Amino acid sequence: MKSSLNKLRKLALNKSVGKDKRDFPPSVKFDELALASKEMQEMRDCYDSLLAAAAATENSAYEFAESLREMGNCLLEKTSLDDSEESGKVLEMLGSAQLDLQKLLDSYVSLSMGAIF
Repeated sequence: MKSSLNKLRKLALNKSVGKDKRDFPPSVKFDELALASKEMQEMRDCYDSLLAAAAATENSAYEFAESLREMGNCLLEKTSLDDSEESGKVLEMLGSAQLDLQKLLDSYVSLSMGAIF
């Protein structure tokens, strides 16, 4: 009877040891998980940096568009004050070109804002 009990204990012990091994994954799996987590954090940081750069670019484009609008309006105002026909045409063309550039930049800002957010 003792031998039967010993066999039963050994069998139960082997089963519980087997369960323990399955419950705890090997350290290789843990290392892979830690590496994947680190890579995900690096990707997140890279994405955040990309978003910050895009927002800064958008802000700069907006400021530049505002400057172009002011300069274009100023040039167009100067055409009305200038008596010289030739210089008035040149100022008018420059003012119109700057306002066209400003419209293009406004479109860029609108599209990039939609892409970022």
